[in-house]
Amino acid sequence: MSPEVPDTRVLEATLDIIRDAVLITEPCPSTTITFANAAFYRLTGYTQSEVIGKTPALLQGRDTAANWLDIFRQPASVAGSPPIEITNYHRDGTPLQLEWSVTACPAGRYLMAVQRDVTELRNLERQHLQLQVLTQMQQLVSTAGLDLQMLRQKVVDVALEATGAEGAAIEEAMGDEIVYTAVAGTARAVAGLRLPLDASLSGVCYREQVPIFCPDTHQDSRVARARAEEIGFRSGLLVPLLHEGLCFGALKVYSGLPHAFRREQLELLEMASQVLAASLNDARRFKREQERRTLLVDSLPMLISFVDDDYRYREINAAYTRWFGIEPGQMLGKKVADVLGREAFDRIHGYMAAAMAGDQVRFETTVPYARGGTRPVEAEYIPLQDGEGHVLGFYALVRDISERKSAERDHLTKAYNRRGFDRRMATAFATARRYARPLSLLFLDIDLFKPVNDQCGHDVGDQILQKVARLLMQLARESDTVCRWGGEEFAVLAPETDLEEAMELAERLRQAVASEVESPLGPVTISIGVVERRPRESRKQFTRRADRALYRAKELGRNRVETSGS
Repeated sequence: MSPEVPDTRVLEATLDIIRDAVLITEPCPSTTITFANAAFYRLTGYTQSEVIGKTPALLQGRDTAANWLDIFRQPASVAGSPPIEITNYHRDGTPLQLEWSVTACPAGRYLMAVQRDVTELRNLERQHLQLQVLTQMQQLVSTAGLDLQMLRQKVVDVALEATGAEGAAIEEAMGDEIVYTAVAGTARAVAGLRLPLDASLSGVCYREQVPIFCPDTHQDSRVARARAEEIGFRSGLLVPLLHEGLCFGALKVYSGLPHAFRREQLELLEMASQVLAASLNDARRFKREQERRTLLVDSLPMLISFVDDDYRYREINAAYTRWFGIEPGQMLGKKVADVLGREAFDRIHGYMAAAMAGDQVRFETTVPYARGGTRPVEAEYIPLQDGEGHVLGFYALVRDISERKSAERDHLTKAYNRRGFDRRMATAFATARRYARPLSLLFLDIDLFKPVNDQCGHDVGDQILQKVARLLMQLARESDTVCRWGGEEFAVLAPETDLEEAMELAERLRQAVASEVESPLGPVTISIGVVERRPRESRKQFTRRADRALYRAKELGRNRVETSGS
């Protein structure tokens, strides 16, 4: 007998408009899927016939935790229970990082599981971590010089911190044994430990010169179980210390719990291990290895620099030369304001000050380009602190987002399109709600626009749309978002702006359009609806109130500013 299916007409009307993926299943032990919304099919690539009647197990793959379906056995019973992050898989085998929230429906007849895709976010975090750890390794190697024991210790300390492991060790081959020559975390209890090369997982890593991802030592026949349990090694990552064909040993991090690591963390250890291996090979040849790593950083499609506490560039990659047309020798030691120009520096000074205070910040701005004009960029500042917590400066990671910005702009007016607006609305709304900050929204509509199009032609109508959009973007602040909502409608999102300030802004916009924009039929006017975000209000409710306020302005005679009373 097929599973009982809820009323799909109600489900489709309510759940198919939700952006997050949603599954409805029968309770355990069957956990049979009875409904999936459109977002789920888009996210996973499966079709309805491949999902209904199956279980969520169809999403599991190589790196999915073995016990992940337990979330359906113990669903959240109270509001606010944190979601659980799980590695699942698309139909084509692509891994997805999903946040799952499973709750019991009324009367316990069904379970509802909501999935949010955080794959891109986790990939960005991984890239940032890799860049940060590699840069940190580079600095550690430079300061350790020829003191290899100091170098070893600093490397295991960073490996422990970067992976969240319980223990970390550098193991170097000595005769037919592999020896713990540097330790951190719980591995300190076994400093100097010796393992046989031919009967240990570390020996396999050394002999075969391959990285090893070990999710559970109880399921890996290569592990010496008794010794592993003695040191608290239940899961771990191992990478060979390999340089120019010569292997010295292995860098290992481990935990007393199974499945404590992700496969992408192995990539991070591989890159970090190259630094130590080069130094062990020959400290006098380290400069060449350092240059090789610099070449790797230079090949990245972003600006990477280190700015000291005097706002001077101390390290830059080759992208700076391509971007600004200035050779490294002419740029190092110069102040940021001298390179970017005072206007651009003033726009970002607040973010730089925050980084100097120890905060990691991310923002969007524009930066002058050597070939003329400016380009939009996304910048991230990562503070560098000494052992006592004093900020020495910050690393700047700057990406050109021209293509992304172009995809988010309306081709006619150059204002943001709905896609670009929605992206900024999500960020601004979440920030305002989290920190209880004011956020206002203006909906604008050009009055009696249809007669202009009908009597004067669409070319004239397009010119009016362009003039209105240009005025809105000129009068709005840099932090505001101006969007062509559709047709002759526009929207302005104003962060850090209360209702009174938003009404004043709206009135300035209304007056500017009325005095500066004309059509062959006479002056062009706009009607504006204004609202401020309310506590516990959803984005949908927020925009609906703005739309009602605009409708009210139209009803009351047009060419006016109104707010919504409900």
